[in-house]
Amino acid sequence: FPTRRSSDLPYGDSGSFLADPAFEAVFGWQTAQKTMADLSGGLLHPLVVNAMAAPEPGLASEYRFGSDRRPYAHQLRSWELLSNPLKQSLVVTSGTGSGKTECFLVPILDRLIREHVSLGSPLIGVRALFLYPLNALINSQRYRLRAWTYGLNGAVRFCLYNGMTPETLPAGEARIGSEICDRKTLRKTPPPILVTNASMLEYMLVRTQDLPILESSKGKLEWIILDEAQIGRASCRERG
Repeated sequence: FPTRRSSDLPYGDSGSFLADPAFEAVFGWQTAQKTMADLSGGLLHPLVVNAMAAPEPGLASEYRFGSDRRPYAHQLRSWELLSNPLKQSLVVTSGTGSGKTECFLVPILDRLIREHVSLGSPLIGVRALFLYPLNALINSQRYRLRAWTYGLNGAVRFCLYNGMTPETLPAGEARIGSEICDRKTLRKTPPPILVTNASMLEYMLVRTQDLPILESSKGKLEWIILDEAQIGRASCRERG
């Protein structure tokens, strides 16, 4: 513990408990020339652009991505690569707050809504598997997914599956928006987006009760997202 003398000394002085303050310049990220409205109907489906511009009311202040907004250049480049018919993987490494999640989430939502429109029915079975190392990181995606699936009217559902997911919802508790909040519903109608961790995925592959998830998803898995990998965040798209 610091002594009174060491804590009273000026910053950076010999024997001082506190070092000199450090300042690091952070430069703004380069924006693309096109707005979200420019991308609507072309690179991105209009329903996705509209849903991002009008998220769930309680989450609008943090997650609204307006149609007049210009995405960052690295976001747009990621969307272009991941929407290409040629299947390929993408590794995104960028600074904190640079919108890396949007790099993979937006093209996934776009792909899912296009499939939904084409089929004309709800999507059953996992198409996108998000793997996070910590439950806190899994939970951090809940509000963004709620916000951006709100305007899709249930066309794109998701589930955060970890050790805290209840077998059934408590009496009187209703499902919120597009989120599946209990294991019973998850197994009955697996959503196209499943957010989990490596340990839960391993259990899911061997547990008999989770077999319906695998059966409903057979041949449908298209996206595997590895977040917080040692080399940085990675978005890997695979189609089998």
